[in-house]
Amino acid sequence: MEHMGFMSLLPPVVAIVLAVISRNVLFSLFSGVFLGVTILKGWNPIVGLPALFKDFIFVQAASGYNSSVIVLVLTIGGMVALVTNSGGAAALAQKATRLIDSKTKAIFAVWLSGIAIWFSDFANATLVGPIFQPITDKLRISREKLAWIVDTTSAPVCMLVPIAGFGVFAMSTIQKEFELYGVSMSEWSAFIQAIPFQFYCIGSLLIIPLIALLGWDFGPMAKAEERTWRTGEPLRPGAEPLGLGANFALPEGSTPRLSLVLWPIAAIFVVFAAILVANGFPAERVSGPVIRTGLTTGYFMAGMICLALMVRYRVAPVKKAFDMYVGGMKGNLFLALVLLLAWSLSAVCKEMGTATYLVQMAQGNIPAWSIAPLVFVTGALISLATGTSYGTFAILMPIAIPMALNLGAPLIACIGAVLSGGIFGDHCSPISDTTLLSSMGASCDHIDHVTTQLPYAVMVALVTLAAYVLASWIENVFLLLGIVLVLLVFVLAVLGKFWGVKTPSHVA
Repeated sequence: MEHMGFMSLLPPVVAIVLAVISRNVLFSLFSGVFLGVTILKGWNPIVGLPALFKDFIFVQAASGYNSSVIVLVLTIGGMVALVTNSGGAAALAQKATRLIDSKTKAIFAVWLSGIAIWFSDFANATLVGPIFQPITDKLRISREKLAWIVDTTSAPVCMLVPIAGFGVFAMSTIQKEFELYGVSMSEWSAFIQAIPFQFYCIGSLLIIPLIALLGWDFGPMAKAEERTWRTGEPLRPGAEPLGLGANFALPEGSTPRLSLVLWPIAAIFVVFAAILVANGFPAERVSGPVIRTGLTTGYFMAGMICLALMVRYRVAPVKKAFDMYVGGMKGNLFLALVLLLAWSLSAVCKEMGTATYLVQMAQGNIPAWSIAPLVFVTGALISLATGTSYGTFAILMPIAIPMALNLGAPLIACIGAVLSGGIFGDHCSPISDTTLLSSMGASCDHIDHVTTQLPYAVMVALVTLAAYVLASWIENVFLLLGIVLVLLVFVLAVLGKFWGVKTPSHVA
């Protein structure tokens, strides 16, 4: 494949730089695509603008694969909106509040509730915090720690679930590159295999129970915990806690029902499994269209079941429930637009030979073992600066996959590095929507949340970086996960001893 030399780097570089400066992923991706098409058209923007729509955006939107992913993303948005507004997700979190009489139990309860609400990072951030806030305040757990646990069980959890929005988006970027470079593996298989290589997401989830069991906190979080334990004040003096806006209020006399979340979630798995089995699974390999059909049908049925139950239990009339469903779909239009522009940028980069140029520059200069760690660091910096994982996936996946294929780096580890790098910023960037929502859900000062959480996130990121360095020599991913766990325990013990505070678990 021919390339256009240095000019082939301009579209993705411009997209990255503008994302950092403007904090606007749509504008940045559109600008990158427009620049690339303009270059392809002899630097003529008058010809480039209509060509952008005709030759790229329209072509990508017309693709059967792309359109099916967009429909799936919209269907997920509708289902999540219903489950959230029905009170079902709230009921799920409330079940975990029983028999909590110590800080350790409270931390585990918040952690498990956050994991249980795996289908939406937004639902997690806006539900778990408000439900547990009275309990953590009573047990003298700082709002900063509550916000950290809520934030840590939002994006990192959703990224590990292939049928959640994060997974669907990530698989779409993987599939496009596999198609371009003739990789026979399906995007579903690649994502499933990459789950244990998502060291940052897994490490972030492991650190919460480790801290709960060891009892140590360090850095600004230690000061916040010590303050709350000594004074009983969950917020520092002068803090300006954020609060959530008004959500849909359940009718008077209605209580959150667990069935409003359990039946829809069960429907997703039952319908998805039934369609897979009907198409030969597990004896035969199931194609991507069948998987997307199963997921879309499952999420649609889940939404309709939740809507019917809302009407049955008089949570909302049919029209209001349907409006909620459509509103949730509208909320995911942003993701659909990001996907469309991401596919277009990938197509532009292919036509310009961006990946070919990068591979030729890297050959003999960048060792294969360094690609996964470099991808992770790059992704972490982009996502931290922009506050988005979706834009990071869109920019880095078209670069990481061809580099891994051509330079002999471990492909699945590189995919995991892209995903982990993107989640780092989504998890802890001050401009990330989930970070902001976690501050709101926990009624915590936003800057206090960011400053207390960042040292923990950076610690996990450094351990993650070490794991990606080792990934080229250690093929057993479970051995790598064991190393991650050992390193986390060791670092926590050292930091806790020399920079930490240990507060009692029970309130006298």
